[in-house]
Amino acid sequence: MSRPLNKEYRAADFQQLSQLIQSHPLMKTTTTEELSMQKFRTPEYRTKCVMRASLDDIALGINMYKLQLGVERKTSKAESVTFGRPPRKSAKAATPFIKVLLRKTPLVVLFERPSLTAELDTEEGRKVQVDNQLYEELLAGTDKSRRTVDADTQTIEPLLKSRLVNTERLRTDQVGSYVSNFEMFDTYKDLEASTKSVTIEGAQQMEVTTYRLGGVDQFVEINQLPSFRLALMLTMRILASNVFEPQQRRFRNMQPPDPLAEDVKFKYRLHLLWKLSSPSPAAREQQAVTSVCFCPSNGDIMAVSYGIYTYARLGRKPRRGYVYVWNIKNPVNPERCYNYPVPVVVVQFSPGSPQLLAIGLHNGDVEVRDISQPDQPALARSQRATSPHFDPVTAIKWIPRSDNDVLAEQDITPFLAASQSGAVIKYQLITSPHLLGFEQQHFQRAEAELEGISVTQPPHRVPLLANRYVQCLELVLDPLQSDLYYVLTDEGTMYKCSTNYPLQHLELRQVHETAAVCMDFSPWSPKLYLTCGSDWCIRIWMAGILLPLITLQHHLSPVHCARWSRTHSTILVSLSHGTIDIWDLRNSTLKPVSSTTIDAKIHYTTFCFSHCGRCLAAGNEAGNLLMLAFEDMPFPPHFQYKQLKRALYKALELDPELLQKVKSVGPFHYPNGGKHTSDQ
Repeated sequence: MSRPLNKEYRAADFQQLSQLIQSHPLMKTTTTEELSMQKFRTPEYRTKCVMRASLDDIALGINMYKLQLGVERKTSKAESVTFGRPPRKSAKAATPFIKVLLRKTPLVVLFERPSLTAELDTEEGRKVQVDNQLYEELLAGTDKSRRTVDADTQTIEPLLKSRLVNTERLRTDQVGSYVSNFEMFDTYKDLEASTKSVTIEGAQQMEVTTYRLGGVDQFVEINQLPSFRLALMLTMRILASNVFEPQQRRFRNMQPPDPLAEDVKFKYRLHLLWKLSSPSPAAREQQAVTSVCFCPSNGDIMAVSYGIYTYARLGRKPRRGYVYVWNIKNPVNPERCYNYPVPVVVVQFSPGSPQLLAIGLHNGDVEVRDISQPDQPALARSQRATSPHFDPVTAIKWIPRSDNDVLAEQDITPFLAASQSGAVIKYQLITSPHLLGFEQQHFQRAEAELEGISVTQPPHRVPLLANRYVQCLELVLDPLQSDLYYVLTDEGTMYKCSTNYPLQHLELRQVHETAAVCMDFSPWSPKLYLTCGSDWCIRIWMAGILLPLITLQHHLSPVHCARWSRTHSTILVSLSHGTIDIWDLRNSTLKPVSSTTIDAKIHYTTFCFSHCGRCLAAGNEAGNLLMLAFEDMPFPPHFQYKQLKRALYKALELDPELLQKVKSVGPFHYPNGGKHTSDQ
């Protein structure tokens, strides 16, 4: 039998136990922390913290609570009117305050499919292969083998990601090293420090400190390493691109003009992209830009020669000349520098071997360099036995290969060099440190009246033995026949010659009253060419017609250079002392459509178009090369030859006889009807 439980006894024990707990010292003192912790134990607070709801549920609950308050307020008003008691102003119910605490939920993996394949050439793949063989051995029995079926399938989409791109995670470690001040002091004490002041851009100065070990400058030895020079060149290109990136993008025509733009204006203006500095910061030194030539295979590379252009204010002959090879990726510093004891007059790249650069000097010497090997000397140089002339070399042109030439791949085509002594010499590269030269022409001064424009000769002309030969100022190759070339002289005459007939010319014509300095064929016509000279005129000629078609004259100063545009058949650009003029035969033949002056105090010398034709490099007598871009130009016509023909006929409307002669010539475009750009 179970003993009955005495309830009073148990109640007395529980009461005694509760008194002991309440009389304990810890239960008597309550601090602020206990009060704050006790607040968290209240059922009301616990309910607020535990509640989980979305933001939409909270907004819905608040709206429902407001609706309930509105209903209760209306019922209270109705009750007060019914019993006849005056309505009391009830306090406005406050909107409940809800504290929303956002917590980051734990990551919930909905689907995970680990890779069940491994690459065979890796350690992991070999382990998987061993494991598969072991599994097949365990199932080798008759009853244990599982049924498998081999079937071919084709994936709907190709695999775009290979396992080879999955690389292992890189592990990084933190390693600390300690170097005391005493160790650094001892290291630099053994080195000999030398500080030099370097001038930057002619105004600023920077101090460079170098250290020598055993009397040897380590930086000099490092600078002679080809790998260090290449790394330095690439680094300077990257640094220059941070400053000239918009100009380089414009030079590359990465943003061509939009033909559908609404605000199109044809202003024919030139925009300065950058200015290449002169070789020497001294302003008194004669370092004019005498020639500019772009590399045929790479339009970013150009060679510039520095020397004498004007003899008017020349006190004495300068003793230095320079040839710099620039790259548009680094418009700050040249990538190749060649110094000469005499001024340099002309440079020209070889179209067959673009790394070869022919250089004409002021003392009559000609040499060929390979710019791909900057540390090597010149490949070949002329000698006095085959070229006994001491006058400056004014023009160099490489003879292109024709279809009838029988040359090996390693053979290099010869080139022609014209000098102020009146001689044209043909040079050939051979296996020798000297160039093999043959005299092609030696022009004497013309007598009597010549074909072309009429020039009044002085009545009494005293012949001088020292001045019986003319000065050759320009040499231009024929765009169709590789053996024909044209020579302009200081008398304003033009000689047509052939390499197959040395020491005699085929045709002689008077093109200017004074010296003729430049000649250029139209890219859209092998029979149409222009000439410019010191008589302030630009004349446009056509083969087979003895008189000029159009004569352009605007400034009362000599025209140093004039060339046809490479993008528009009716536009040509001329350069005088202080301006660069743009002519458009469609608009007017009386004045240029625009004239640009960058620096009125410095005279221009020459210019050259880029390969695309939308930029030109113009040099001046201070040694600066200005890279200019054509902006706000008209859009090139689709049929360039028809546009050129229409402009010529329009300009010759006032001369019916000359117009009839032009029409009698017939079509004057290229045989294939395309475009041909000759070497500048």
